[in-house]
Order: sequence, then C-alpha cells, then structure tokens
Amino acid sequence: MPRLFSTRRLFFGGKNRFTLCTGIYLLLLGTACFLIIRQVCRDFETEEVAVSVAPPPRIFCIIKSYAYRHEHASIHIHRTWAKHCDHHLFVSDDVHPYLEPAVFLNLHDKWLRLRAHLEYVYKYHFHQGDWFLYANDDNFVVVENLRDMLKSYSPDELIYFGCKLRTPNGLVFMYEASGIVLSGAALKRFTLSALTNESICSSKEKGNEATEELGRCLTNVNVIAGNSRDEWQGHRFLPFEYDVHLGGHLNESLELHKYFLSHSYYPVIDMNLPVSLRSICSHLNSIYNIYDLYYFTYKVRMFGVPFDFESDHNNLWNRQLLHG
Repeated sequence: MPRLFSTRRLFFGGKNRFTLCTGIYLLLLGTACFLIIRQVCRDFETEEVAVSVAPPPRIFCIIKSYAYRHEHASIHIHRTWAKHCDHHLFVSDDVHPYLEPAVFLNLHDKWLRLRAHLEYVYKYHFHQGDWFLYANDDNFVVVENLRDMLKSYSPDELIYFGCKLRTPNGLVFMYEASGIVLSGAALKRFTLSALTNESICSSKEKGNEATEELGRCLTNVNVIAGNSRDEWQGHRFLPFEYDVHLGGHLNESLELHKYFLSHSYYPVIDMNLPVSLRSICSHLNSIYNIYDLYYFTYKVRMFGVPFDFESDHNNLWNRQLLHG
C-alpha cells in the first residue's frame, strides 16, 4: 500500500536540506502560531474584576453593638457595608468569634460607653484612619459617599459631622441614630483635652443625652459642628428610614419624630427633609433590608442611562414636594 503521508515532504520538498530561507520561514511560522495561540487563550480567559484601592481619605468605622445583637444585626453589617471602610472595628459588651469586637464590660450608660469607645480607638487605632465614623448596627452607610464629602476637608481640621441638632439653649450636637464622623484632629483633641478635664467634659452618666454631652465636650475644645448637607441642601445623614424621607413625611405624633422636629438645626418644611442623592447614612427599620439596599447601591447597573447629577437631583426634589 502506498504511503499517503510523508514527513520528509512536509516542509522541505524532495531532500531534507536546511537553508537560511528555511530557517526564516520556520521562524515566521512559529511566531505566527504563537501569536494565534496566545490570542485564542486570551479570548477564553475569564475576565477578572480589578480590585479597586480606595482613594484617600481613609475611613475607620467604629460600629457599636451588643451581645444580643451580634447574630441578629452586626453580622449583616460585617457582610455588607463594613467591608467598604478602610478599617472597621465592632465595639460590644461581649466576645464573638466572627466579629472579633473590642469588648467593654460593666458600662451600662450610653455616654460612658461612647467615651470609652472613642478613647480606645484613639489609643490603639488612630494610625489607621484619617476620619472616624461612629455608627450603630442598625445603620446603612454608603462609605464612598462619605469619602467623597470628606475630600473637601482636611483630617487636621477640628470638625465633625452628622445629622445636626440643637438644644433649646443653643448647644449643637449630632443625632445618635444617624452616625457621627470625627476628623483625626477632632478625635485627638477630644481624647487628650476634653476627656482629661472634668469641668468641660463630664465623666458622669448621661443616659440618652450621650451625644448632647459629646457635642458639649467638642464645643468646649473648639471642634466645629460641620454642615453635612450637599450643595442643594439635601441631607446626607438621615435620622430615619429611607421610606420615611422619600415616600412619606415626618409625624409629630411619633416620639422620635417629635424629638427630631423640635431639635433639628435646619428648618423642616412641610414635614419633609430634602434627601441628597449622595446620602451617607440612614436608619434601618429591619436589618434584613440591608441586603436590598446593598444590592441596589453597589450591584445594580442601569443599561443606557447616563447619570446627570443636577437633573436627577431636581427630579428627586420635585417628587418629594409632591409627596409632601
């Protein structure tokens, strides 16, 4: 039977001779094959999502919790927005193997806990942040919007932010349920100058007036209560749930709403607060809503919809007026 395939005739013709032309031919053929194989392999590779490095400033998140809320609330914070902080620390009254909180025993007063938490973070974690967010385990925080707001300020400024309130006698403080952000300089001044002086910062129990006392202490050491609203006076730190501010209005018959309305630093018109499109912090009426908020904040992409911030802001404000 005749041979149908001859290796001797594959490239070189009748004789097995190697010439300069043959070498050049082989080199070009090999290069072409290499490039084709490389391109094919690249086309079949799974595209990896680049791991983004957070731009400055650095945000250190302090998340307040309790033992009975570890599994119910805090663990869901840990799985969602907490990982967007540059560093985060849970502070609690008991240990937990997953959350690994800093534990503070036998502190049954809100103000004494707040003092201890901030002092601890200054002593052991001050080098890890430029700004320090003190939040609750029933808050939803958009850390990137906080970072964007803080770009206009220096962590060396004596300033802090939150949902701004005022007592009848004029003391400015931040609403407890909405998160409080201190600059590095403010945290340092609070720890080294305010906490060490009983005449300007009390070490006694204050109960539900914890953030009022914090405001008094910071004011006494020249830390300014900043304006956290955006350029359209939309609120970034919201006192209540999004559905209250976007789909409804405040209700004086509710004790929490009545307290806010009587203490708000800024006027509340028609029982509504204008909400910023770059909102930072809100309260959660159900912790399980956090996964919905996290999904729509970080995961959803709308095809073909360009983002016009000014136009979108005006449309949002008009909708709020209609609901009011």
